[in-house]
Amino acid sequence: MPTTSPPPPGQVNRTLKYASIAASTLSDISDSTSIPFLRTISAVSVSILTIVQTVKTNQDECLRMVARIEEVLSVMLRLCAQGEDLAPGTLHNVGKFADTLQKIHAYVTTQQNAGIFKRFFRQNENTALLTECKAGLAHALDVFGIETRLLTTAEMAEMREAAEKRHGELVELFSAKGSDTVSLATMMNSTTSLLLLPPIPKIFHGRDAELHALVQLLLQDSARVTILGPGGIGKTSLATTALHHPEVSAKYPHQYFVSCESANTHDALLSTIASHLGVTPSRNPTKQILRHFSGAEASILLLDNFETSWEPLASRAQVEEFLSSLTDVSQLAILVTMRGAERPGSVRWTRPFLPPLDPLTDAAARQIFYDITDEHRQNDAEISELLKLTDNLPLAITLVANISAFEGYESLLSRWRTEKTTLLSEGTDKRSNLDLSILLSLSSPRMHNSPGALPLLSLLSLLPDGVSEANLLQIDFPMIPDMGRSKTTLIRTSLAYLDHGKWLRVLAPIREYIKIHNPPSPSLCRPLRRHFHQLVMLWDYQHLSIAAIAPRLAVNIANFESVIRHGLHEEEPDLAETLYSAIMSESLCRSLKGRSSGLLQLLPRYLDKLDDHDLHGAYLDQLVRSWRYNPGLPLDIDNLEATAIHHFRAADEIGGESALFLSGLANYFINHDHDIPKALKYFARAKALAEVVHNVKAHCTALRGVGFSMWYLGQYRDAQVTAHQLRRLAQLHSFFYEEVQAIRIDLLCRVSQGDLKPCLSLSENARTLLALGGFQDSSLDLVLLAGDGDVHSRKTEFAEAKAVYLKSSSLQQDPLSQAYDLFNLALIDNEIGEDTGKVRKDLDAIKSNFESMNYPTGIILCEVGLALVDIRDGSLAQARLSLEKSFRDTTGKHQEISIFCLNTLGNLSCGLYKTWTTYGWAVILMGCALKGKNRIAIHHAVQCLGDIFVAWGDDDTAESLFQVALDGFTQMDIHRSRGWCAVRLGDLQSRRGEEEKALELWSIARPCFVRSEQARDIELVDEKVSRSKVEDEGPQSSLSKVARKSVLV
Repeated sequence: MPTTSPPPPGQVNRTLKYASIAASTLSDISDSTSIPFLRTISAVSVSILTIVQTVKTNQDECLRMVARIEEVLSVMLRLCAQGEDLAPGTLHNVGKFADTLQKIHAYVTTQQNAGIFKRFFRQNENTALLTECKAGLAHALDVFGIETRLLTTAEMAEMREAAEKRHGELVELFSAKGSDTVSLATMMNSTTSLLLLPPIPKIFHGRDAELHALVQLLLQDSARVTILGPGGIGKTSLATTALHHPEVSAKYPHQYFVSCESANTHDALLSTIASHLGVTPSRNPTKQILRHFSGAEASILLLDNFETSWEPLASRAQVEEFLSSLTDVSQLAILVTMRGAERPGSVRWTRPFLPPLDPLTDAAARQIFYDITDEHRQNDAEISELLKLTDNLPLAITLVANISAFEGYESLLSRWRTEKTTLLSEGTDKRSNLDLSILLSLSSPRMHNSPGALPLLSLLSLLPDGVSEANLLQIDFPMIPDMGRSKTTLIRTSLAYLDHGKWLRVLAPIREYIKIHNPPSPSLCRPLRRHFHQLVMLWDYQHLSIAAIAPRLAVNIANFESVIRHGLHEEEPDLAETLYSAIMSESLCRSLKGRSSGLLQLLPRYLDKLDDHDLHGAYLDQLVRSWRYNPGLPLDIDNLEATAIHHFRAADEIGGESALFLSGLANYFINHDHDIPKALKYFARAKALAEVVHNVKAHCTALRGVGFSMWYLGQYRDAQVTAHQLRRLAQLHSFFYEEVQAIRIDLLCRVSQGDLKPCLSLSENARTLLALGGFQDSSLDLVLLAGDGDVHSRKTEFAEAKAVYLKSSSLQQDPLSQAYDLFNLALIDNEIGEDTGKVRKDLDAIKSNFESMNYPTGIILCEVGLALVDIRDGSLAQARLSLEKSFRDTTGKHQEISIFCLNTLGNLSCGLYKTWTTYGWAVILMGCALKGKNRIAIHHAVQCLGDIFVAWGDDDTAESLFQVALDGFTQMDIHRSRGWCAVRLGDLQSRRGEEEKALELWSIARPCFVRSEQARDIELVDEKVSRSKVEDEGPQSSLSKVARKSVLV
């Protein structure tokens, strides 16, 4: 085999220099662009370049790969110059290159640290990894045009020079801006699809009386107003103009415009509103929406085209109930526009009612016509005849005026007179005047002169969210010649418009007309559906950077659903691809919108027509994972498992895909059946399968499930062993996300066992890894931040813990994680003595939130928290029953909650039982703590037993127990418990007449209580010290000694 000579030192230095510049420039650009994967590519590339310079073996091979990486990075920079809306196919290649970089990172890391024996035993593993790296680089070089020499050497040199110059400019720019600059990426990486308030209409006539009446209604407190009328009557224009009115703007500093055009179900409505508010929805985000408005200043919510959500009878009651719940927020005004003459029930609408809008007066209609056409011929009989066609509907006037502006009103009127007989003979006389106006627009010369305009309009009728110009230009539509001209024609005829984000959209009345009279043909839709399929497939790269992909997908979800439904036909040649798109859409819809896509229930009849085992297996996998979002789909788990395994075996996917499916079943048993031991068995099966077929993704998923399950059960050592295995596997393949999950499992176990000192440092290391993988500011990043709060909370550093939880809850978009943050904040409030009424109200709200998510673990935690509030309120019987029930429900299932209950049940100072019964609970606490090696719980049990021996009069045994507990809490730096042990020991010394020793111990306790914000305990210590001073014959001498020792403490 021929050998390749190593590159000369000068070339090596140049390669490293240019690669470093390209990676750094990409890093800078990633902060100001929404192109997916750039942040991951730049971060991993920088890390690779750092490691390569210190590798101990195979350095030449590593340097050759760096040279190839540098070439691809240079092309990446050129791609960035093309704009943010890259084609899905290009994005797939960018994602694949990011995946390859992670494998290269894994390889160079092994060459940096591995000793001779490790390299020997991992020789086959490293060889296979190197082969994958080379193949991935070859693919990148090929698809980006380097290997085929589409780029000349001169072009490469030019790109390098441009990159160096660009890097210098960016460094100077960012330095000038300073650290307070908010990057565009921060805004772009949100999955929120915020729609700005539309601008005030430039042409608006004939609604002065209605506008005045509407403004007066909105200026009332807690206004609830509905604008009714037929399609095209101008409801949205009136509502928008009212919101821009100075008095309305002054009264409502927060204004929200929510289009309900694509929200045709209750869940879709909630998801749409939550997205507009910047709230990532849960399965039922009603409480999040209400909490958002309740905590805000005076706000007004405009629900436009609300009939789409309200009209379906199946969900009307739920929609009305939700609308009614919004009216409970006093500082929120609600403005609804909807077609028809009927208002939704269950709401006390502000009176007097605004009557349904009537057509405009002749004068107002004529003025709109003149404003559009720039004609000013008063009392023109021919114009009056033309306007009669519109029935004075604003949308119809706009359509007719735009036609007239192009071909002249005399020509238009002549054409109408000529074509009227034909139209009426086709039944057009039964159509509305708006329909006639649309029909005239479609038959106008401008439309005839642009043959692609009608097919484009037909296509747009399927897209409730509209489409970006970049997407239109990326798709090859054989039936739409000259896309740019077609788009311009639709805009000039007012059949379509550009929204504030420059997306091409069609108003609902026109879309509905086109869907009925000019529906898109299958051949017209096929290119769009294939394009959307490629977009949906980007979800496969969510392990690289979900924040980068989410915005591109979230804004198209309603479009995906509409186009996929349109393509569900047995004769459709791309049916298999459409079905796979539907399955993937279910996954991304759950993640990005917190609801089901509603597509899964449509698929079985089509799946049965196809002999495609891959599709069947993928469908069943999603069916299991979406159980809580599709309550109407009953699951026969035993039969479903056997069917899925049959399909995976037939598709020769019995390894990887089966392993992932088994992990999905395991999560079902955890969240639905609350059976963690059973779930652990399924995770073990998944792990074994993944190992056999060497599927790293499935292996990591199974190990992660095993680790968390063992932590739930209190098997902390076993969980840490599993976390170590997961971390090693993730490191070997540079799966940064999974490595962080391994660290998280380790952190949970350390916190549970009282090994708190290294936790904050480990958490910081984990966040560094997340940044390396492009996951900074992700939900997992915030979970780690909340974990820091757990560490502070265990140490009873409540001020620090509260600050962390407040920050995490304000940034966290995952509803479950946010609910945990709020629960921890409520617990801290209870611990530092906040008003019990407030704490109880907060816990009740959080419990309801957990209930809406069907999350029993959270519900039980809230019940335990409420029991602690009951103890403070003196409701001991209620607290006792609740704690005993929670302990029974979690024994053998969730060790953390069991210990949580026992800490209170075995604490004599809580007053729940008499001494002997409390002693029994304290012994149970000790047994559970010893079994899991939970050091905090062990020492708390020792402290509880000390209290019991004091009650029995055995001071010597109590003193020994308190001293053991004090030493342990001091070592773990748990302030409040340390303080209480010092107080108990001081009390024992005082009882013996050893006041100086007692004062010394109390002086140890006081700063512990200060640190943990225990105002009542501080007062108690001060009372003890004051009483001792009175009883002590020489208090000044004693206190001076205490003061000196207190400084040392």
